[in-house]
Amino acid sequence: MLEKIIDITVKRVEEERKRLALPKRFKPVRDFRGSLERGAFAVIAEFKPSSPSGVKARWGLLEYLERVKAADALSVLTEPRFFKGSYYNLARAATLTDKPILFKDFVVDPFQIEAAYAFGADAVLLMIDVLGEDDLKYMALKAKSLGLQTLVEVSKPEDASVSEEAWVDVLGVNSRDFKTLKTDIKRIFKATRYIAERAFPLAESGVKGSRDAYELALRGYRGALVGTSLMESPDPLGSLLSIKRAGSAGLGRI
Repeated sequence: MLEKIIDITVKRVEEERKRLALPKRFKPVRDFRGSLERGAFAVIAEFKPSSPSGVKARWGLLEYLERVKAADALSVLTEPRFFKGSYYNLARAATLTDKPILFKDFVVDPFQIEAAYAFGADAVLLMIDVLGEDDLKYMALKAKSLGLQTLVEVSKPEDASVSEEAWVDVLGVNSRDFKTLKTDIKRIFKATRYIAERAFPLAESGVKGSRDAYELALRGYRGALVGTSLMESPDPLGSLLSIKRAGSAGLGRI
């Protein structure tokens, strides 16, 4: 599945380069990592209209933003085919919130980073499984040159050692197996010993509630990116606060 998404993304971005005029950025870049560090256990609330794994989204963008105001930052998907995301959603979110926003896409081209900046993102997601080590560094430095921060995502525990690099602002460890699309939070647990002390370790995918947050925090994770469980929840605010409280309690036990 990942290879298919990458191939389609490469073709999409080629077309975007030809037809998409990037606007002038209308607001200053906000401190993404700084916002995550202000509290105890941080939550990035993700706006995810759809996904190959079958999210059943209850909320439109405006409704969702109103219900996740307790989040420390936001993530907005812009991949259109598999996740029904858009640059429009990113730009709209940037006008509706003062929280830092993560640009979430399968970045394969510097043009996407330029678009992230233009449409109001404050950080970009960069996946080592998509880019490899050399292109990962290149894209990270491109983001930094625009004043954006980086969330570098790994899915193999040993790849978490990339967190020692100065161009990694936040390290995201993904519990998803991209071949089966299944999540297993134990994959995140195994990465702990590879994470550098300078890192801000963040769990991605499969964080369903307070129990997961507590277990992650006990292992040193300082936050989580949560999409599906909040998008499907009848009470996103209550779910978000429950995750934050449990994670904070876990960090307090370390």
